Amino acid sequence: MEEDKTIQTTMSTLINDVRNIVESGLRKAYQNANAITVLTYWQVGRRIVEEEQQGERRAEYGAQIINALSANLCRTYAKGYTARDLRAYRQFYLCFNDLEIWYSRVPNLTWTHFRTLLSVTSDDARYWYVKEASREMWSVRTLRSEERRVGKECRSR
Repeated sequence: MEEDKTIQTTMSTLINDVRNIVESGLRKAYQNANAITVLTYWQVGRRIVEEEQQGERRAEYGAQIINALSANLCRTYAKGYTARDLRAYRQFYLCFNDLEIWYSRVPNLTWTHFRTLLSVTSDDARYWYVKEASREMWSVRTLRSEERRVGKECRSR
């Protein structure tokens, strides 16, 4: 009887330890994948902006670039590279052109956090949200509700 209890306790401890190891590894993998995703989208946006700046008729040329690039990338990668996505990556680069500096300070934010903030027109406000969301560990849902709440307060003044 006593031996069975010891085996159960040992097994329970082993299971808990292994679960903690696996969960820690999964968190690290998610964080690394997220960091790479954010940086990839920023670099895609930068490359699109660089190409557009060489075009003579910028607006028309830019639309052509995004549509052609999207068609090609969607054939290869299927998801994440629609014309709408590419415009978001372009805007991401334009809104956070110092991403390497910012992202080193807010590595816990996901692409969805950044994408949510693309609609904020004020640079100061956008950077405030980035810092607060990172510091307070806001979920995307919390970030959206804070942005709506503060935005309403500002508009009603």
